[in-house]
Amino acid sequence: MLGNQYEGLRYKARQKFRQKVQALNKSFIVEYAGKKGATKLISQIDTALSKIEELKAELTGLGFDFDDGDLTLRGGSANPLDKIIDDRIEKEIGTEDAIEARFDSAQIAMMTVASLEDADKLLKSVSEIQ
Repeated sequence: MLGNQYEGLRYKARQKFRQKVQALNKSFIVEYAGKKGATKLISQIDTALSKIEELKAELTGLGFDFDDGDLTLRGGSANPLDKIIDDRIEKEIGTEDAIEARFDSAQIAMMTVASLEDADKLLKSVSEIQ
């Protein structure tokens, strides 16, 4: 009867003790938080987190995501900025297909170069990205 059986008196007494420890622990934490000024800080943090969520929602509405300090375009549905940015990249440095075409052309031209100097110039011309 006083042994260590599951659901026995000793087991139930330990369970009640642990529950009271948890309740007292929580109440003492709240008490000391109030005395140390942490309660005011928690309120400020809650307000700041709410403001952050509002700002993130506004940012999402503009088509952007901000996560871990990294600004990206909002994924999901077709973002019109994707096309605009892709077009600007193509205008600035071209396309990967254009690079492939340059190398294919240079490969053919390499077969007919007259000197090592001409071959070096040809290699340098295709290895540079605009």
